[in-house]
Amino acid sequence: MEATIEKGINYTYNTTEFNKVINNTIDKIKKVVKENNYQVSGKIEYYNFDCRNLSNNQMKKIQKYCYWIDKKPSLRRINTLFGLLARTFKVNRVTVKVSKWEERIQKSRKEWVKARNESDRLLATYKKEKGNFYKVN
Repeated sequence: MEATIEKGINYTYNTTEFNKVINNTIDKIKKVVKENNYQVSGKIEYYNFDCRNLSNNQMKKIQKYCYWIDKKPSLRRINTLFGLLARTFKVNRVTVKVSKWEERIQKSRKEWVKARNESDRLLATYKKEKGNFYKVN
């Protein structure tokens, strides 16, 4: 006998309930995207998925991602769910990226790290060149 409840996830194999779970997750994703000013490539849409050709394992996998996104949404989980939906149901792929402000912050940090490494390299060259010059004289 297969366990239908694992880690608090209530699996459903009914088409209407399955679509309701996915659309509730899409609502949650839209809310997270709006709160964090994430960039979205593609259009987040509600779908009425045809689940007749899906196996129970495929339905369980989608519901696991919906559960995880409901508990703690992250960009990785959101993008993985959209990729899974795109592969499974042949719909347009949606990608969610960080906000433009966060992109600028990450870019500035990369530039700063590069400048810091260059500074450390120049300091090491200076110390090597100086050596024991002042101790000897």
